[in-house]
Amino acid sequence: MNTRAIGAASEVIFRALSREGVVPAMVAVALDAHGLLAGPDVTAETNALRAQIAELEGKLQVAERQNAELDERLAERDHQLDTLLQGAGFDEKAVPA
Repeated sequence: MNTRAIGAASEVIFRALSREGVVPAMVAVALDAHGLLAGPDVTAETNALRAQIAELEGKLQVAERQNAELDERLAERDHQLDTLLQGAGFDEKAVPA
């Protein structure tokens, strides 16, 4: 007996039945929406995929922060280059294309 699954199912059933006009099919839909009708293999695969999604979201956040930092560094370098070129009297209009 899986007491954890039974407890989770009981909670979902209780919430579903506390709504007015609930029919048995609605309870079944609520159980399915919470993944309580799936077999253990499906549940394990779902949990593994959720963990993988969380890991990938974390990596995406890191990559987005790195991209923002690189964008800032690039903007600073562009500004430095513009300042150097202006100080040297460089006129890009005078340089043939």
